[in-house]
Amino acid sequence: MSILRAFIAVGLSEETRAALAEVQSELRRVQADVKWVAVESIHITLKFLGWVDDAMLEKIKAVAASCAAGGAFSYTVNGLGSFPPGRKPRVVWAGVTDGAARLIALAQKLDAALEPLGFEKENRPFVPHLTIGRVRSPRKAELLAPAIEHHASTMFGTCEVSELILFESKLSPRGATYLPVERFNL
Repeated sequence: MSILRAFIAVGLSEETRAALAEVQSELRRVQADVKWVAVESIHITLKFLGWVDDAMLEKIKAVAASCAAGGAFSYTVNGLGSFPPGRKPRVVWAGVTDGAARLIALAQKLDAALEPLGFEKENRPFVPHLTIGRVRSPRKAELLAPAIEHHASTMFGTCEVSELILFESKLSPRGATYLPVERFNL
């Protein structure tokens, strides 16, 4: 029996990925102590599952397949922000405007459908976003906040959501690597 660390997510368009890579490059020039997410790993997590075994993985796949019904839609990636907002950010993210309601509904559907399998329901409201960096220390963080604010309304692109993706997250000293386990067409 194998055990893997898993989550369910949606991807993004190559145009949006390229635009986010550009803004990451610009933000790197601030030289704040940020671990930037590899551009090929950027996604919207709908539900983090944690460590699961083979038997649970099969149940998760059945739930994901049932939640994937509903048809494809698109979302727009627009603006940068941080958690928490302000001068001491810990996470740098790109926001979602058009299509956010559909992503929220999909995340809630997954959350409710996975609860009977023993996965705790989220206690915070789901906010669709794409994490592009994690602040490691306060070094030059005060310079990062205005750079983020400068892109508060920058349009990065539109993404078609035609599938849910069940990912494995492999941890290593260099960071996590995300490997698709299975895709579920919407």
